[in-house]
Amino acid sequence: MIFQTNSLRLGEKEYNRKMFERKGRGKMKKRASLLVLVALLFNIFSYGVAVSAETYIPKDPGNIYNDLTGNYGLLGIASQFHVFAKNKTTVNAHTDGNIATHELDAKNNFGTELHEGLLNQEINYIQKTDSFANSSGIPTGSTRMNKFVVGSNVDVALQDGHPTVNGSRLDHLTPDDFYKDRAGHEYIDFEQEFAKLNVAANDLATITPAKTYTAADFPDMNNRTIDLTDLSDTGFLLVNIDAEVLTMNTPLQIINPNDQVVVFNVINSSSALNVQSPIKYNDRSNHETEDFSDANISWNFGNEMTDLTISAPFQGTILAPNATIRIT
Repeated sequence: MIFQTNSLRLGEKEYNRKMFERKGRGKMKKRASLLVLVALLFNIFSYGVAVSAETYIPKDPGNIYNDLTGNYGLLGIASQFHVFAKNKTTVNAHTDGNIATHELDAKNNFGTELHEGLLNQEINYIQKTDSFANSSGIPTGSTRMNKFVVGSNVDVALQDGHPTVNGSRLDHLTPDDFYKDRAGHEYIDFEQEFAKLNVAANDLATITPAKTYTAADFPDMNNRTIDLTDLSDTGFLLVNIDAEVLTMNTPLQIINPNDQVVVFNVINSSSALNVQSPIKYNDRSNHETEDFSDANISWNFGNEMTDLTISAPFQGTILAPNATIRIT
């Protein structure tokens, strides 16, 4: 009996030892399983970030003067953009043209649509943006290459084969179309360009005009015509026009049969002006196009203009370096 008792006690110790080992192994298995689960979850979330938006570095755009090498006249490279602004540009409606601006608030899309196939490169430059329409830009095709440049501080990524700007995927553009400024470098130096435009505006204002028009030259409000047929000048034709002429709400027809380059100096204006005259130029109508060969008319509103509103169909390039321009 004693033996049996001793045997039973030894068995109990052995049993307890084995149970302890089993519990220990169970805890180890649980710990191992937990580690595997944590590692698995970590890998899943890590891969998830990579799948949703690939990290990439867009191409270096270089400098605008490497792309635009021609002689663009008095307005320089600004003449090669539909909108050229050193401050903020707001796009509330579709804009059929390219943009270069310090800051963009785009609630609608922009880009020169393909029409005649005459424009071989479209350049857009956005230094800063908080709002961006993902349908902006026109796809590269057989007749058109894109160069879409953003500033060095713009948040970009690559998603499903398309670049993104602040999380908005640009569905019409590919990585080949997309560029980003390097830190400390700007594709377009707006301060430098607008310094040139200020000088141009001042220079134009001091040139003796070939002719000056005032409201008194249009006694018939319903038949207002500026005929440049007999006027000529070297390089370009400069004409002064009183600001009052542009505030009238009847059409102003401009006849320029020789297709001379014409600059209108707008004189006697305050710092704010509302243009209400529909401008009709030769037989050219307002239309969407890639052909700007007949767009040879400019309006110099000067450096004192700070608030310019266009309230009627308008033709020509506007030079108003210090103005906020509203098109209604």
